[in-house]
Amino acid sequence: MVVIRFLKMKVSLLLKTMLFYCGFFAVKRSLWPHKKIAILRYHAVVERTKNDYTSPSIAISPKQFERHVRYFARKYNVISLDQAVALLQSKAELPANSVVFTFDDGYADNYLAYQILKKYQASGTIYLTAHAIDRREHFWLSEVTMRILKSSAQSFAIEHAGEKSTYPLTNIVKRWRAVRAMVRLIKSNDRTVRESVRGQLAKQLDIPGFQSKMENLMLTWEQIHEMQENGMIFGAHTLTHLNLPNAGAADARKEIAECKTFMEEKLGIPVIHFSYPNSGPYEYFTPEVRNMVEQSEYISAVTSAAGFAESNNDFFAIKRVRTVPSLIETVAGIELG
Repeated sequence: MVVIRFLKMKVSLLLKTMLFYCGFFAVKRSLWPHKKIAILRYHAVVERTKNDYTSPSIAISPKQFERHVRYFARKYNVISLDQAVALLQSKAELPANSVVFTFDDGYADNYLAYQILKKYQASGTIYLTAHAIDRREHFWLSEVTMRILKSSAQSFAIEHAGEKSTYPLTNIVKRWRAVRAMVRLIKSNDRTVRESVRGQLAKQLDIPGFQSKMENLMLTWEQIHEMQENGMIFGAHTLTHLNLPNAGAADARKEIAECKTFMEEKLGIPVIHFSYPNSGPYEYFTPEVRNMVEQSEYISAVTSAAGFAESNNDFFAIKRVRTVPSLIETVAGIELG
């Protein structure tokens, strides 16, 4: 079954590549315009060899990202998230072939993404993990990833729920398995468990220069203000990237509502867009969490579910288009979706 699935993927990519390079998608787009909005979902924009702080599955190289921007700026209608939401709310006919660039988390490498967008007279929206931007605490996902990947230790142990588990770090495959295990454990529990795991990792997996690397990992408010002045939009991605369904109602509401208040004080304008954190094979979005976002007076919220934005959507459960695959796969996903 694995072999058959692999062969199907290879054949699918080959067909998409042929359609892309023979101009099929460009012709299809001009003859039958796409009347839904593709909200593109990015995270980190970093060279693979320099990426030790996030999963390769959510990272794209600057060169690849520029290919995306150049392609969509030339062949599509790049609009802002503000424009997209206003169009959806008005239920007016949507402009053909529209795309929106969005980024989750607020990595420092997003500043390069902004420069690339600006080069092609485009803009985007960055959803910020507010306290990580403010250096009030480290961005836990990157902290866990970096400690496990870069430590010289050959193993570590975690005590949780009365049990102690040991994780070997003798090769890169085992290190990534350990990263996934820690992420799964943290996302499946509340803040208390998250902080316990972070504390245990910090005691066992020290890295030279770790504090400095973490201090420079995220965007600064100075960069954000510059980008804001040049058309970039900033939305909320919670205070600390806590998994909301597992946080407990009071803690989840605090992460959502206080992120908005905090960012508005920093930016000087209303923060009206939200992105739910912690997607993947984890429960990160529930009706209860969705209602908390609406009650906190945002006007839109995006998920990581694959799909397009339409006027009949729930504005607090807007779907997006994954972008980490190649440009060909991303374009094919839009054109054939």
